[in-house]
Amino acid sequence: MVLIISIMLIIGLSISLTDNFTLIKDIVLIFSFIFSLVLISIFLIIIFTLKLFKEKKLNKIESKILYYSVSLYYPILVALARITRIDKDKIRLIYTKINNLLIKSKNIKIKPQDLLILLPHCIQYSECKYKITNDINNCVKCGKCDIDKIIKLKEEYGFNVVVATGGTLARKWIMSLRPKAIVAVACERDLSSGINDVKRLPVIGVINERPNGPCINTKVSIDSLEEAIKFFIKDI
Repeated sequence: MVLIISIMLIIGLSISLTDNFTLIKDIVLIFSFIFSLVLISIFLIIIFTLKLFKEKKLNKIESKILYYSVSLYYPILVALARITRIDKDKIRLIYTKINNLLIKSKNIKIKPQDLLILLPHCIQYSECKYKITNDINNCVKCGKCDIDKIIKLKEEYGFNVVVATGGTLARKWIMSLRPKAIVAVACERDLSSGINDVKRLPVIGVINERPNGPCINTKVSIDSLEEAIKFFIKDI
């Protein structure tokens, strides 16, 4: 009886060890597969990004692979930057630059009235009493901020331009005006967030300049802004 029980215990232990070994082997295989996919995708991101920087264009398949890979890894990299105390704006800046290159690698031409320029409210002179968040034409063109220069571009090219105090108002303007493309001026954080919010639309991001610190009396390179405008508008 003891012998039978002993044999049954040995058989049961053998089966258990075999099952555990199979389970461990399956887990190792799964993780190896995932790790291989990660390595391949990172390799492709590097290759396609270098090609994009050098040649300024990708084919449709390369563009989609790079877009989806970067979109997948971006939040992970931001989270890692937060944990390791790396400047998150550097990650956001790279993300915005890759997005801009991807957009510029395509042939997108629209009518001026289908282009929306989104500006942050901090670009207006902070002590100005003529608020432009509801209507940019309230600007009296005193020259103390870049708004008057942007209005001149608007008058020259005929695009829509609005000032948003945050993401909610920006989305409201987009739903109201229904543009076919957007040029957005903002800091790295707001630009990367905005690009993610409106994935269905092509967006070129222009990083603002902050000589007085964040969120007050910011500026924008008019040349960079005009370059983005010219990319989208027909016959410019």
